[in-house]
Amino acid sequence: MRIVDRQRPRRCVTGLGAWLIASCLPLHAADLTLAVMDPSSHGIAGIVLVAEPQFEIPARRVNRTVIMDQRQKQFVPNVLVVQTGTGIDFPNSDQIEHQVYSFSPAKTFQLSLYAGHKYPPIVFDHAGLVVIGCNIHDQMIGYIYVTDSPWFARSDDAGQWSLHDLPAGSYRLTAWHPRLQEPAGTSLQMTVTVADGTPASVVFHLTKPLRPSTEHGGDKRWVDY
Repeated sequence: MRIVDRQRPRRCVTGLGAWLIASCLPLHAADLTLAVMDPSSHGIAGIVLVAEPQFEIPARRVNRTVIMDQRQKQFVPNVLVVQTGTGIDFPNSDQIEHQVYSFSPAKTFQLSLYAGHKYPPIVFDHAGLVVIGCNIHDQMIGYIYVTDSPWFARSDDAGQWSLHDLPAGSYRLTAWHPRLQEPAGTSLQMTVTVADGTPASVVFHLTKPLRPSTEHGGDKRWVDY
């Protein structure tokens, strides 16, 4: 007699930020909502939010390219959050030349003076914060937050981000923005444990408003990317 091994069905988990985890995780899922509020309890848009699992998950190779453009002497968007292994394209849409560089430990590089679309994407293969500049225009500053976690996003207009079908377990949550001015610096962290089938919510309450933006002009439609 032939014996067939019938295992429990498994569900693939979709990571927010348009990422799909290639490996399937066990059928234990939870919902988690994160929010970032200013001192007046208003939601803050555009905050980098990351949920890092404190347990092992299947590794996957990232094969994705995103864009940080240059328009009106500004990086657009000026803040990106990506998963380790992501390629980033740096086209120059201005009518003048730029020279993009970074001396950050997580990624050091320099693109010689150029206009248009000259260079292939640069792969960001180490987690950490990468600060981008232009050797010609000192006011041009961009930020790339690179994380090993597949669960990340930027807060929406209500200051929120919702994750669905998240594997149950413990997560370290991070809220980061270059203009955050909390006592802890530009990032806040907390740990939360989510249980199978039990929705959870976490709120980061800022004690101070964001520092005023130093940008002038430029296209701030970062959500397009």
